[in-house]
Amino acid sequence: MAIFWYILIAYISIFIHEMGHYSSAYFFGVKATDVITGMGFKVISFKTKYTTFTFNIIPGGGMTIYPQSQELKLSRYKQFIILGSGVTFNYLAAILATTFYFETSLLNGFMAFNEMIFNFIQTLFTLFSFNDMLTPQVGMTDSIELIANQFTTIKFILFIFIFMNLLLFLFNLLPIPFFDGGQMLSLYTDPLLYKIGISAKQLNLIKTSINQLVGILLITIACLPLINEIYRYLTQNHLSTKVMIKWALIIIGTILIKRLLTSIIQHFKLNK
Repeated sequence: MAIFWYILIAYISIFIHEMGHYSSAYFFGVKATDVITGMGFKVISFKTKYTTFTFNIIPGGGMTIYPQSQELKLSRYKQFIILGSGVTFNYLAAILATTFYFETSLLNGFMAFNEMIFNFIQTLFTLFSFNDMLTPQVGMTDSIELIANQFTTIKFILFIFIFMNLLLFLFNLLPIPFFDGGQMLSLYTDPLLYKIGISAKQLNLIKTSINQLVGILLITIACLPLINEIYRYLTQNHLSTKVMIKWALIIIGTILIKRLLTSIIQHFKLNK
């Protein structure tokens, strides 16, 4: 049951983020054509007067699509506000959830959530070692169940909701091209780069390469605990098969990384 809540809250948090983009764009007169929550194949969709809302099978990202002709008419500061509205909605939603979680005033909830952000950033790179990612003492599903068992259902839901929105808030502010932070930065750095002689084609190539490299890194980080979970499950009480499965996973991982690197090299060649 804890896993169900975890997935559902991930969907809701991503949808809140996309509604931030959608709402601010609508305020500035830009009607989004699509608001997509999740990845993979479509589970359900519905259409309003201007927009199709789609929910896909995997809660791993989202996208709000606008008519390019309308978006390009906006000034840079309006585009900046639209790009920043997703994380703003996550921030406000997390403050509200923190207020309910601690059963306190909105001001205290605001202060408590900001303290959470500071503590999270402070411990992000020291909390887990690379070895912990490969061989955690507690499995993924066990971890979620362990957290769930420490709270009432409402407290658990609020805790996961706060955590999800904190992640969306922080990571979307990273200055990486496919994140909101990178796109916000590009609004002001791209014109400067054009002035020093970098062409739009070269800049797009640089951004695509950064996106692909970061994508490989994120996929690797995300998959390590999952691979370990599968490995633990398959090798419980079967010591004779451990080495075989371990090397099989290493080979599969190597093949996948090789294919990703090959696609990057091919992309470079095509864009020369």
